[in-house]
Amino acid sequence: MSATQIVDGVDVPVAGIWSVDPGHTEVGFVGRHLGLTKTRGRFTGVDGTLHVAADPTASTIEVTIDMASVESGSTNRDNSLRSANYFDVDNHPTARFRSTAITMGGTGGTVTGDLTIKGVTRRVVLDVEYLGYARDPGATTAPRSARPPRSTVRTGASPTTWRSTAVACSCPSASSSRSNSS
Repeated sequence: MSATQIVDGVDVPVAGIWSVDPGHTEVGFVGRHLGLTKTRGRFTGVDGTLHVAADPTASTIEVTIDMASVESGSTNRDNSLRSANYFDVDNHPTARFRSTAITMGGTGGTVTGDLTIKGVTRRVVLDVEYLGYARDPGATTAPRSARPPRSTVRTGASPTTWRSTAVACSCPSASSSRSNSS
């Protein structure tokens, strides 16, 4: 059985439930510091599920981000970001993204969804690019176990909502408990 299907000429993973591989996933951000320089950071604690439908545009994505896992290259800045002034991780330990719509055209597309940070939910549209598919050579489950798409996701929202926000992720690896509807 093949772990991929051809959709609009693109080889994509078969329908099923795919888990985000935290070791190959990154959620990052770029912010302005004093309006002069760009400060980059990332969250190392990311977990999620991609429910791939037979029609990929009917798929859904859910991601949870451990806000305390923020890393920006400065311990003082990271502690400030974790404080009540920014992420308030004591009261809001996680952020969540849940997709509401997916569009695609060839290897590009958009994922629209609700991003909740500190209890505030905003609708965001992420431009996505499908970078390919490769079998996981280290898989210990079924002989044709696979690593599904790696994608790059970036978004820049208006200054009145998510200021200088950018998100990048390499999406999921097949979980050993992946279900398949066929």
